[in-house]
Order: sequence, then C-alpha cells, then structure tokens
Amino acid sequence: MNARASGPDPGPDRPDVPPRPRIPSPHGGTEPEVVGMARQTDLGNAVLAYLLAGPVGFGALGWLLDLLLGTWFLLPVGVIGGMVLSMYVIWLRYGRS
Repeated sequence: MNARASGPDPGPDRPDVPPRPRIPSPHGGTEPEVVGMARQTDLGNAVLAYLLAGPVGFGALGWLLDLLLGTWFLLPVGVIGGMVLSMYVIWLRYGRS
C-alpha cells in the first residue's frame, strides 16, 4: 500500500514520505490533493451550484411576485433570467482565465 494514499498529510517527522502536493482552491489559498479525486471537482460543484441556484432563486422570486401582483408571466421570466445571470456569473468567475 502506498503511504501517500491514506492518513493525514505527512509532516516533517516523516522525512521518508514526501508531502502531498497542494492544489489551488477556487476560494483562495491551497488545499492538499485528495488521492482519487479530480482536481476540478470543487470547480465543478461550484458551477453546478450556480446553475441550480440562479433559476431556482429567481424563479421563486418571480413566483412570489406573480402571487402578489396577480400575474402569470414572472415565474418563467425569473427562471430564464436566473439561468442567464448564472451563466454570466460563471463566465465572469471562471471563463475569462
């Protein structure tokens, strides 16, 4: 069994085992690389969260405004607008690098 595959990051008391490489975090700083995980897992989860939260959040806002104003068109406008804004934020954060 490889010593790098289990346990915490070896410290200076284990000179025979090299430390795990550190990868950049999208939230700033670095974090240890997890064996068996893709480096882009955190990035993918963040993008998925944006793609879900935008339409759900703006759709809920449109639904609430539909109830208050007695209209029918603000829910689909909110869902579509939320998706467009989500893609724009993803492009701003991750697409220009």
